[in-house]
Amino acid sequence: MSIQRKSRSPDLPGDAAKSSVSQNTINHILECAQQVLIEFGNAKFTTRRVAEAAGISPGNLTYHFPSKNELINAMVAKILEKYFIHLEESLSPEGQLYAEGLRGLVRWMMMDAIQNETTRTFRELWAMALHDEQICQTVDAFYDAMIKRSAALVSLRYPAANTLAINELIHLLAIVMEGSNVLYGTCNTRAVSFERIIEMTMPIVEQIAPQGV
Repeated sequence: MSIQRKSRSPDLPGDAAKSSVSQNTINHILECAQQVLIEFGNAKFTTRRVAEAAGISPGNLTYHFPSKNELINAMVAKILEKYFIHLEESLSPEGQLYAEGLRGLVRWMMMDAIQNETTRTFRELWAMALHDEQICQTVDAFYDAMIKRSAALVSLRYPAANTLAINELIHLLAIVMEGSNVLYGTCNTRAVSFERIIEMTMPIVEQIAPQGV
């Protein structure tokens, strides 16, 4: 007995447009979610408030993100995607940081850590992570992914350098970044200026940087 195979329905012209609209909606929701987190803090971060900020109904938001944690996970993934794009653009031969080498990367990482959006986003995520194991895992995974991708891109930029040494260097930079966030993210009037901190960091990083960097 022959088996009749059901032919696949062809993609309709409107399918791509619908998919694009849906992705635009998701991106808009995630941008609004981050702004709500920054403005209201983790204690007042609710899906209803995010829906209101996005100009959609709570039901529409729930359609895309059934739970608050799923929304937060997607928001963190979107933030990570932005960092990946910036790192890849900056460390490519056509990128802004390529000519500046390691010094340019260190300066960008440290300056980004004290920007208002970065400071408030991550401090609120840290607070959430202390009380929610799933969010804690999400935040830990974010740092793991950032370190791994940064090390991989630096290795491509400096192929002669030792991979393990690059990985150690990126871990150190991650600690410097988060320390910068804590000390200077909301206070720029400390006894030692942040610019001076950057100046002092550079020779330390260059001293421990692997050969070839």
